[in-house]
Amino acid sequence: MAPKTKFDNIQLAAHVTKAMSNLYRLEYARISPGLKILQCSPNFSSIIDSGLQTNVVGESLPVVLPEFFGLEDVFHDIMRGKLPSHQLENVQRDSADGSIQYLTFNVLPFESGQAEDGLLLIVEDVTRFGQIEHALLQNRNELRLAQSTLAQVNADLDRRVEQRTAELEKANKFIVKQLVYMQALRANDLVILGATDLRIALKAITREVRTQLNVDSALILSFDQHALALETLAKSGIDLKTLPGRVRLGDGILGRTALERRIMAFPDFDRNKPEDYLFKAEDRVQAFYSLPLVSKGKIVGVLAIANQSPLNPDQGWLDFLESLAGQAAMAIDSIKSFEELQHSNLELSLAYSTTIEGWSHALDLRDRETKGHTQRVTDMTLKLARMAGLSQTDLGHIKHGALLHDIGKMGIPDNILLKEHDLTGEEWEIMRRHPIYAYEMLSPIEYLRSALDIPYCHHEKWDGTGYPRGLSGEKIPLAARLFAVVDVWDALRSDRPYRQGWSEDKVVEYIQSQSGTHFDPYAVDLFSRLLHDIIRDPDSES
Repeated sequence: MAPKTKFDNIQLAAHVTKAMSNLYRLEYARISPGLKILQCSPNFSSIIDSGLQTNVVGESLPVVLPEFFGLEDVFHDIMRGKLPSHQLENVQRDSADGSIQYLTFNVLPFESGQAEDGLLLIVEDVTRFGQIEHALLQNRNELRLAQSTLAQVNADLDRRVEQRTAELEKANKFIVKQLVYMQALRANDLVILGATDLRIALKAITREVRTQLNVDSALILSFDQHALALETLAKSGIDLKTLPGRVRLGDGILGRTALERRIMAFPDFDRNKPEDYLFKAEDRVQAFYSLPLVSKGKIVGVLAIANQSPLNPDQGWLDFLESLAGQAAMAIDSIKSFEELQHSNLELSLAYSTTIEGWSHALDLRDRETKGHTQRVTDMTLKLARMAGLSQTDLGHIKHGALLHDIGKMGIPDNILLKEHDLTGEEWEIMRRHPIYAYEMLSPIEYLRSALDIPYCHHEKWDGTGYPRGLSGEKIPLAARLFAVVDVWDALRSDRPYRQGWSEDKVVEYIQSQSGTHFDPYAVDLFSRLLHDIIRDPDSES
């Protein structure tokens, strides 16, 4: 048995989800096909401002959210795959405290094309952006009113009108510029949320830096805490030949930015040049900014920009640069955490597989008649399942189920399991319980529940005369129907203490004779084609 991992991946995923939800004010709910709320995130009720109702689970979605009245047909079209999704943007609501709240609702299929899985509702609190848009609208209305009023002023006020108009135009440009900045930040947020490749996410940020701030070069370096060095992960614009791809902590402007965790600003090298100035003449750098990327109190990298002419930035420009640095820090931290989670999940999956193979080997050692049987039938069943077009996920469950198909025999006493002569009727009754023992052993293990079909059902027969439940036809899981053919094939062709193994032709003839009674005709047909392919190409059996 592999040691229990000390790392709780589910807990980590929950913390990451909670942090992202709090940061972006995202809440969610799963909706049944009948439009009932099945489950929701902890703060779902508070974000939709449901009054005194603190638990909305079990409630009808249109009752909790009146905005969805009349959209039932749309939701059913989404569940049936006729529509990809439905969005209600910037829905204005009055909060309990009297303030105005803006929400965006996104309704998606819980699983594409699976109506029985219902819907996923994601609610985003966009109040900050809604308030900004509302403020912009008010400002523009005020501008039109001011312009209309100014048009009526006599000639003596023309100079003041022109001055006021110029001021308003400047303010409007500032507002528009701020809106462009916010839209760029929002676009970056969406890229980061959807990205699993760190370099792609950071490349998008460097493009926004260069485009929105109108600079020649932008680059992001990630901090390697083991090597105590910065490594360039993304860059955009003119390539700076002077800067190395890797910088040690504390070396040069970039290294000092990370070590001292402070902004290094040099808008004009002619007026202010650092002692450790490192740029060569060929790069023609006249301005340089270097910002530390800090997430959760730790340094994760550095954002740097360079320009071939001096810069004279305003406060809005500087604020936007710092916001982009914050996004880059978040991207590095969140995506690296996701990669670490994936790595941990892979290690856990490998540990499970190793444990399962160990159990299978232990069973083979106990039941001497079946030595090598488990691995053979597992390999053949996987070939058969691939021919049947089963998915990679299903193949993983089939492999585990085949390896553990006789795990229930661990509950059979040795005097019955290892008996060399025919079993009595009472002994057969005990032996026939091993699928039930398998179910009782494996069903409490969540990881193996999807692999139960073969251990629990491989002795069921197509005509319903099998055991333990007497299932028939397609009520028997497909994996168990495929495995049953392979299991009998291997058992009959193998030597046993009480009989010689049958010839290949005799085994095939027997299996075909049992098509429609013991075996699924489709499984028999697939198996015959598989044997034909193996005979034609013996190397394919390996």
